Amino acid sequence: MAEITEVRIYKVSGKGAVKAYASVSLDNEFVVKGIKVMEGEKGLWVSMPGKKGKDGNFQDVFHPTSKEAREKIVNAVLNAYKESPK
Repeated sequence: MAEITEVRIYKVSGKGAVKAYASVSLDNEFVVKGIKVMEGEKGLWVSMPGKKGKDGNFQDVFHPTSKEAREKIVNAVLNAYKESPK
């Protein structure tokens, strides 16, 4: 499994559901941009980058293929969000 070598958080001002955007570097070789930190009824959660298809539905452009990999990315992004200055 790729190692997360850097997480950058770009906080959003305002009162919408999107609280921040994040980019995640994997093995110092790949960068995934467009990850969103969202706030919903149950608290903060992470949305993988996606695009709107011709049918109007959103599809992930990038997504982990295992539960463990997803948890690793989500935890890294949420921890970086909580540690970043307001």
